[in-house]
Amino acid sequence: MSNGAPDFDPHRRAVPPRMPANPPRVGTANDNPALLLDNYAEFIGRLEAAAEKLSPRRDALNKALGAAELLFNQNYAGVELWGQRLSGIRQLLNRHTAEQQSRTYTSLSELHDIAERMEQMFGSRSQRIQQVCSGIRARLDPINASLFELEKSKVKLTSSRMLALERENLSKVAADLSVPAEGIIRGVTDHGLRESLREARDAIILAEALLEVKGT
Repeated sequence: MSNGAPDFDPHRRAVPPRMPANPPRVGTANDNPALLLDNYAEFIGRLEAAAEKLSPRRDALNKALGAAELLFNQNYAGVELWGQRLSGIRQLLNRHTAEQQSRTYTSLSELHDIAERMEQMFGSRSQRIQQVCSGIRARLDPINASLFELEKSKVKLTSSRMLALERENLSKVAADLSVPAEGIIRGVTDHGLRESLREARDAIILAEALLEVKGT
């Protein structure tokens, strides 16, 4: 039957739609290379700007931490020194226990009290300074972690940018090699040149594809 509509044939195979000859690749072929590289520069600039804001804080905290650690070491050395003196005085006092009313015993007792107070004073200072050092490290650790991540991201973007430049250069060379041999050297006969240029172009295209794979 025919009323203007095509006849239905159950044995007819559906014809799949044709793909375009050169389908665009998302994010690669249709991208403007200069714009792509500008994007790299923009993001690298952001990373560098963030690092520039954190670096002075890190340097100031490192300086403060160094001073606090030096002060801690000096006071802790005082704890050990007065601890040794206190131990020596106690040994001398034990030798004069039978002479508790003598002038030597009285002098040693006074020295013992002084050494004990000095040891406690340096110990208390050391403890407070140690708390200050812990507070500085608590502020410094996240800054160092952020700076490390910023530098790592910058290295990744820089590497990716270099790959993008290589892909762009290879694309330009491949485009130049796509010109017919007659257009390159007019009047010169070289029957093997066309084949050599084709092989070179194929090799560059393969290299460009490898760079794209490595870039991902």
